[in-house]
Amino acid sequence: MYRRWPFKYGLAAVTAAIAIIAVSLFANLPNTPLVPTIPTVEGATFAVMLTDPPTVPAGTTQLNLTYTDIALHVIYPNGTAEWVPVDAEGTVNLFSLINMTQTLATVTVPINSTVDKVQFSIANVTAVINDETYDVTALSETFVVKVVNGAVNKTLSGVLIDFNPTLVQIQATDENDATVYYYVLVPSANAIIVDEITSAQTRVGTIIEIGEHNRVRLNRVQEEFNKNVTIVSATLTVNGNTTGLSVTLKNEGDIAFRIFGLTLHGEFNSTQNLWKLSGHGWRMEHRIKRYQQTIPFRVNDTSLIPVYGAFWKPAGYVNPFSSVTLNPGESVTLTFNDVIALYTGWKQDPLWTVTPIAGNNYTIRLMGEGFQTYTVTATAV
Repeated sequence: MYRRWPFKYGLAAVTAAIAIIAVSLFANLPNTPLVPTIPTVEGATFAVMLTDPPTVPAGTTQLNLTYTDIALHVIYPNGTAEWVPVDAEGTVNLFSLINMTQTLATVTVPINSTVDKVQFSIANVTAVINDETYDVTALSETFVVKVVNGAVNKTLSGVLIDFNPTLVQIQATDENDATVYYYVLVPSANAIIVDEITSAQTRVGTIIEIGEHNRVRLNRVQEEFNKNVTIVSATLTVNGNTTGLSVTLKNEGDIAFRIFGLTLHGEFNSTQNLWKLSGHGWRMEHRIKRYQQTIPFRVNDTSLIPVYGAFWKPAGYVNPFSSVTLNPGESVTLTFNDVIALYTGWKQDPLWTVTPIAGNNYTIRLMGEGFQTYTVTATAV
């Protein structure tokens, strides 16, 4: 029994020696961690905010916009990029955002990343004008807006979208000779990164007054965008009930520029087409009236498509996304050569046709990231 003790103590001594040697070896390896560490990237709380000084017809008291599908284009510190969807949708009264901002969503993005684009979709728009509620057609239902100086350097920051739409009122007369109105939402959008936000602004639905500094920054961005793209030339022709419109644009700036559409404003001949029963049977009767109108056009590649009230959708009509991007130094000519017509239901015979008046001047307003105007005289061909 006593002879087992030396073996027991010898084994313990060997075990202790091995442990001491192991500790000594690791202690002599400089900067060698026992457990591998994974570097972490600090995240920033990033708010998506909207401000909206709309241009609307007299009598407008509400302009309600339902938004969906918000996404941020994020360039990460390692150079990779992806679209990051943001789980947010809702309805906002744009009239409540005159000189105010509202938080639509909040997401986390890595510090030192860049948000260079923001996308959102319009699901529905209604307007309350003189106590009547009207459905509104959006010139484009999906918007991808460039963010100026999109570096995310603070743990609390966000993007401020300046939507700035124009609500266009289109006047016509129904079959009973009563005046009716149709409405189209024409946007002009840009966006900036905002670092000076409070924790309250990260809460969805928060509405606060826009600061003077950010108001000046937005105005400066719009002015810079306005300098980017110029309307080089334009022609407007009328041949019977066919209108021809050609607009050439050039990007003379140093950043890409998106165009959602344009509007044509002036006095038009509006011809009402009615079938009347007479002693000789049914015949088409034409009534001509003159209206000051603003006709919106959406962009499809290099084609212009008029958005004229509640219309029948002919073959080739595209929906929903419409825009054209001009890179620095590029030019493009947008054209339309067809009948501007108001249809009802699925009938292929138009209720109204609209034509410019030869010799009259018309104003073209380019809508996109900023806007430009140009005056053109209609000519008969």
